[in-house]
Amino acid sequence: MTAYLFFSAGRLVLLLGLAAASMALPGDQPLSRRWRVGLGALVAVAALAFVNFGFFHASTRSHVHYWDAFHYFMGAKYLPELGYTRLYEATWVAGREMGAFANIDRIRDLPTYQVRDTRSISADAVRARFTDARWRAFKHDLLVLGPRVPDWRRLLLDHGYNDPPPRAMLLHVLLRWVPATPATMTLLSSIDYLLIGGALLAARAAFGPIAGALGAALFLLSFFARFDFIGGSILRWDWIAALVIGCAAFARGAGMTAGVCIAYAALARLFPAAFLIPLAVKWAQHRRASTVDRTLDRCLTAAAVVLVTVVATLVLAGDRVTLAEFVTKIRLHGETAFTNHVGLGTWLTFQTAPWSLHEGVQTVEPAALVAARPAPWVVPAISALYLGMAVPLILRARPLESMMYAVPLIYCAVSPAGYYYSFLVLLVFLPWHAGAADRARLLGIALLALVSAGGYAFEIITHDNLPLFHAVSTLLAVYFVAWLALEYSRLGLPGLVLAHPKASSRDHLV
Repeated sequence: MTAYLFFSAGRLVLLLGLAAASMALPGDQPLSRRWRVGLGALVAVAALAFVNFGFFHASTRSHVHYWDAFHYFMGAKYLPELGYTRLYEATWVAGREMGAFANIDRIRDLPTYQVRDTRSISADAVRARFTDARWRAFKHDLLVLGPRVPDWRRLLLDHGYNDPPPRAMLLHVLLRWVPATPATMTLLSSIDYLLIGGALLAARAAFGPIAGALGAALFLLSFFARFDFIGGSILRWDWIAALVIGCAAFARGAGMTAGVCIAYAALARLFPAAFLIPLAVKWAQHRRASTVDRTLDRCLTAAAVVLVTVVATLVLAGDRVTLAEFVTKIRLHGETAFTNHVGLGTWLTFQTAPWSLHEGVQTVEPAALVAARPAPWVVPAISALYLGMAVPLILRARPLESMMYAVPLIYCAVSPAGYYYSFLVLLVFLPWHAGAADRARLLGIALLALVSAGGYAFEIITHDNLPLFHAVSTLLAVYFVAWLALEYSRLGLPGLVLAHPKASSRDHLV
C-alpha cells in the first residue's frame, strides 16, 4: 500500500467518525464538555489529515505542488505574451535554448487540444512575442521550476492555464514582477491556507460553533477537494474562501459584502454564478409579495454591480485577442470529457463510451468519447428539470438557505473538475439558523460525509482514475437524490432541533 492510500484510509476513518457524530448530536440541550472537546479534536486531526498528516505531497516531499503552480505562475505572469494558447510551446522553446527537453517530441496544442509534434513549433515566432528582458525572465523562472517538476513529458500534454480573464489579469498584476525562487513559491503557495482558515473561522462565527466544526471537518477531509489535487499551488482556493465568507457575511446581515464576495467567486471560476439563481428567485418572490429583505437586495445589487463593471471593463478596455482565446478555449474545454471531472455530462459520456485496457490502465479512446457525448439538449433538459423540482424548496427556504439548491444544479449543468467540489461544504453551513438544525439536515450532513468516505474506499480498491471518478460521480448523484428527498420530507413538517439555539453563544469548540 502506498503512502497516499494510508492517507486515504486515515481520512476514511475520520469521515466515518464525522458521520456518526452528526447523527448522534444531542438535540435538546447544550453540548457537554465531552462533545465540545471531541468535535474540537476532530477538527484538529482533520486539519492534519488535510496536509497528508504533515507529509504534504509525499511523492515529491514538497509542500509546493510545482506541476500546478507552474501553470498558475507562468500562465498568469506571462499572460500578455502567452495568452491562453502558447504556454507549452514557449516552455519547450525556452527549455531547448537551455539544453533541456531533448527527449520531448510532443506537446499539447492548446488551441485544438490535439497532440502536436514539437518540430512544428516556430522558435522565432515564440521568441518574437517577448522583449529581451521578459524572455530572460521567462527562462530564469523556468530554470528554477524545471528541476522541481517531476515529469515534464506528461506536464506538456496537460491542458494549459485556464483562469477566467478577470482572475488571470488580477494574478498577472500580482506576479508580473515576482521572480520564481523556492522562497517566493513557498510564500505564494501558502496564501491559500490563510484564506481557508479565515473562511472557516468566518463560517463558525456566522453559523455557530457546531456548524463550524462539522463544516470545517468535512471541508478538510473531503475526497473531492483534498490537498493532493491542488494543495500547494497558487491561489487555487480563493474562490471558495470568497464564497464561504460571502455566505457568512449574508448570515450576519452584511449584504453588500456578501454580494461582492459571491461575485468574486463567480468571476474567478464562472460556475459559482449559479449560486445567484436561488437568490434571484427569492428576490422575485419578495417583490411579488411586496416585502423587502434588505440583506438580499444589497447582496444582489452589489453582485450585479461588480459583475457588470468587471465584464464591461474587460470587453471595452481589455485585450480582446486574449478574451477571444479564452472563450474559444473554455468552449473546447467544456466539450472535452476529462477523467477527473464529476457531474452529469461527464457521467453520461463515460457511462456510454466503451472502456478499454491500455497498458494495464482502463481508458477510453478520444474518438469513442466524442461519439459517446450526449445530445446537446440532454444536460440542459435534466438541469432544467432539477431546477423545476427545486423551486418549491427555494420558495420555502430562507434566502441564504436557498443557495444550497444550486449545488446539485452545478453537478447537473457544469460537471466541473472534482477538486472544485469544495462547495459541498455549503450543504453543511447553510442549513443552520440560530445555532440549530433539524434531524433531516443532520442526516444529510452524515450522508455527505459517507459519500466522501465512499470515495476513499473506492480509491483504496482501484488504482485507475477512470473507474474511480466514475464511481464517485455515481455516488454523488445518488446522494443528491437522497438529499432532495430529505429536503422534500421537511415540507410541512416541524423540524426536530438538534442543537440548542442558545448553544451558538455559549459553546466554544475550537
